[in-house]
Amino acid sequence: MAREAGKVVLLFVTVTLALLSGCASTGAGKGAADNPGDPGQLMAAVKADEDRAVLNLLSQGVSPNVQADAGESPLMVASTNGNRRIVRLLLAAGADVNARDARGYTAVIHAAENGHLAVVRALLAAGANVNVSQDGQSLLMKVVESGDLLTAEMLLAAGADVHFRSADGRTALDLARASNNQDLEMLLVQAGAAR
Repeated sequence: MAREAGKVVLLFVTVTLALLSGCASTGAGKGAADNPGDPGQLMAAVKADEDRAVLNLLSQGVSPNVQADAGESPLMVASTNGNRRIVRLLLAAGADVNARDARGYTAVIHAAENGHLAVVRALLAAGANVNVSQDGQSLLMKVVESGDLLTAEMLLAAGADVHFRSADGRTALDLARASNNQDLEMLLVQAGAAR
């Protein structure tokens, strides 16, 4: 059901992007879009949370998959900032939801680590890998370690692997127990984590 709702939202954003492409170049949102068509300007617009400029650049055909020096994409920046509108615009324009930066981070890891639940939901609906790992820890482990019960619940509902083990053999359940977080521990056990 959530995946279908995500598809409807992406379709709506795609149609909106197509309809507004002519309206977006009226001069509003100057600044990051002074030089239309420049991929660097897209990254600057995303960093500045200028959604009209992002829309303008995407409608001119700028690739949503440009990357900064560290391999960071506009989608990763928007996810870190928690800007769901820009995330949806980028996804509708074809942004790679599972792209990794030089450190192995994906957009969904950025969103989850910064507590942006709505962005995590949008990324998962767009096909983000719920079982992605970085530095030997799964996304679920990172969320459990931060104590974020709501995001952990969402990840488990999306199919996160409760049995993933880090290189040192720890699981998300081990992390919940180490921080004495009984709510997360109970959630993980109910999801099938080994006691």
